[in-house]
Amino acid sequence: MIRKGLTAARNAFSDGLVRASAWLFAGFLTTGVFNYGFQVAMGRLLGPSDYGLMNALLGLCVVLGVPTATLSMVLARKTAGYRATGDIARARRLFQRANEIVWRAGLPGLAVLALASGAIAVYLKAPSRTPVLILGGVLLSSVAYPTSAAILQGLREYGWFGILQGLAGPARFFFCVLAVLAGLGLDGALLGMLAANAVLWGLAYFPARNRLASVPASPTPDPVAWGREMSVLAANLAFAVMTQADLVLVKHYFPAPEAGMYASAAILGRTVMYIPGSLVLAMFPMAVERKALNLDGRPLLFKALLMTLVLSGAGAALFFLAPHWVLETFFGVPYAGAAGLLKYFGPAMLPMAFLLVVFNHEVAHGGTVFPYVMLAGAVVEIVLIHSFHGSLMSVVMILAAVGAALCGLGLIRWRAPRPEPACGYEFA
Repeated sequence: MIRKGLTAARNAFSDGLVRASAWLFAGFLTTGVFNYGFQVAMGRLLGPSDYGLMNALLGLCVVLGVPTATLSMVLARKTAGYRATGDIARARRLFQRANEIVWRAGLPGLAVLALASGAIAVYLKAPSRTPVLILGGVLLSSVAYPTSAAILQGLREYGWFGILQGLAGPARFFFCVLAVLAGLGLDGALLGMLAANAVLWGLAYFPARNRLASVPASPTPDPVAWGREMSVLAANLAFAVMTQADLVLVKHYFPAPEAGMYASAAILGRTVMYIPGSLVLAMFPMAVERKALNLDGRPLLFKALLMTLVLSGAGAALFFLAPHWVLETFFGVPYAGAAGLLKYFGPAMLPMAFLLVVFNHEVAHGGTVFPYVMLAGAVVEIVLIHSFHGSLMSVVMILAAVGAALCGLGLIRWRAPRPEPACGYEFA
């Protein structure tokens, strides 16, 4: 029996997806532990009202950071395609151009956010516009790090990429906690995030540059398929809105203490959705390479979904069976009132976990239709929460229903092999 078990383990780890996912999961788990330590520390140090405002701001940060997530996916996909065909020179040119674009677009975006900071502060019932202004700096600093990290992901440099994943959480935890303990409050937490992003940028940029240094950059302009890239933007925007807009809307429609309770349940419950994050990071360049080599993408997708069911399903079961214990352990007795929400929030995130896998696989294969279906679903979610926010539990049920519907629609395309659709006009 022991011999069979060892043989099964060796066979499992001989699979590229499992092996890469296991390494990335180690880094992802380390960051996850520190991220939740960060949430617990902020919940205890800031109190429910400021804690609810902080998470509303972070939710806004995720939505406004959609172009960054889109750029990362595009860079990882293009780099993986160049790796599959041995065209590293074009990967180096892509790396150079991407870093130029980051600063050209980031600074004007920061100016726009500064102009809108007063209106955002009023909508979120913030005591001043200062946290919103600092959030702008966090957004700008968070653009450069994913750019270089995406190049490492596309090159399948999982060693460095896993290390970066493992350092992200500890960096944010220590910088933010120290700033809050220094008496800076919510502003300190945001300043700590800015400092952590700056450190992570350096740790990602130089390994990526060194990996590509042996090959001169291609003089040929890199082609851009604008139809495909806009669909990537749509997919990232849709997923960010679907998984973050509830925090902003709850902060707007409910009293501050209730919003803080919802935030504690949401932060814990969302672990179910983020558990397959390392799996997705490993799967994405593999799916791109299968597309580049004209191989069937279904085996990789279904394997990833099965692994997600096992991992995320276990997390959902824990929250359903022991919500009081989890909340009191992580956030303390003041947040115990959110146990009823957490019991169903975890299972409600299971469809979103599947959707995370499905839409990343779809983007890797150049799909241009499903991202807009997701965008429509995000609009429907906002309308439903706006219309039916009589209780916090109704918000949770809306999230579950939208996630399940979109996941089902996304899987329809992969029932049988079919040729990939055209992805738009490419030009230099």
